[in-house]
Amino acid sequence: MAIQLKQVAEKFSMSEQELTLESLRAFLIDKLHLLDSERRARCAKFGVTSLEEMDELIRKGLVEEENIMEDFQNVDYLTARIGWIRQLLEKL
Repeated sequence: MAIQLKQVAEKFSMSEQELTLESLRAFLIDKLHLLDSERRARCAKFGVTSLEEMDELIRKGLVEEENIMEDFQNVDYLTARIGWIRQLLEKL
């Protein structure tokens, strides 16, 4: 079933462009929340809240690098994606 953007926009008294921007904003916010939840969960495994705190654990020798590296890399990736999404949202 195909939904026509024009019909939806008309029902909400919006232009197609406004509907598209609102849809994109909602999509990005949803992705932001999902990525942030995953980042927080990976950090929580080590009792920290950020990539910097994870790095501190490694530098102080409080965790073995091999035990944290996969989560560290994922948190780094997630942090970068979150930053990118926030930049996109600022432009909308």
